Amino acid sequence: MKSYINSFDHEITIEMLDQINDLRITEGKTEDVLNSEKGSRVAGEVLYYLSLDWRNKRFKYEQDHLHPASRFDNSKPHTISMDEWRKWRSMRNKLPNLHLLEGRSNGSKNDMRLIDYYNDMNDEQKARFHEEAIISNDVSLEFEDFEKFYEMRKEILTTEIRALLGDMRSIKPLKYVRSVRNYTLPS
Repeated sequence: MKSYINSFDHEITIEMLDQINDLRITEGKTEDVLNSEKGSRVAGEVLYYLSLDWRNKRFKYEQDHLHPASRFDNSKPHTISMDEWRKWRSMRNKLPNLHLLEGRSNGSKNDMRLIDYYNDMNDEQKARFHEEAIISNDVSLEFEDFEKFYEMRKEILTTEIRALLGDMRSIKPLKYVRSVRNYTLPS
C-alpha cells in the first residue's frame, strides 16, 4: 500500500484504492458483510454506520436479533420442511436479522416475538422502528414468514451498504503524511 501511495504522489485516492484487489468492493465481499454474525466487528460497524442518522450518542446500543434467537431453539413451524428449518437456523445470527437497539429497550424486548414487540408500539414508534431497523413496511413480521423477511431485509441492506460506500467515494482524496494512519484533507 505504501508503494501505491508513493506512486500516487502521496495521495490516497479512490483510483489508487480501486487498484488494490483486497480493497475492491465486490459482490462477494458485500455478501460476506451480509453474512457477518451477531457480535462480530463487521456486523457492529455496519449497524453503527447505517444508524448514524438516528443514533443518540448518550445511549448505549447493542446488537439485537429482530426475530429472537431463542425462537429458533424451539420446535420448527409445521409449515416448513426440516431443510428450510436448518437454513433458518443458520440465518438467525446473520446481519439481516440484526439491528441496533438501545440497551434498556433491548432488556425489555428480551425474547419477545418480533410481531408482538411491534404490536406493542404506537403508530409513531412503529414508523420510527421501520426506519431505524431498516425494515420494509411491506414485509410480514410473523415468524412463519422469516425467510421472506430475511431476504427482503438483506436486499435493503445491500442497497444501503452500497449507498454508504458510494457516499464514501465522494470524499476528497486524503493526503498521506507520515504513516498510513495519519491523514490530512487536501487544501
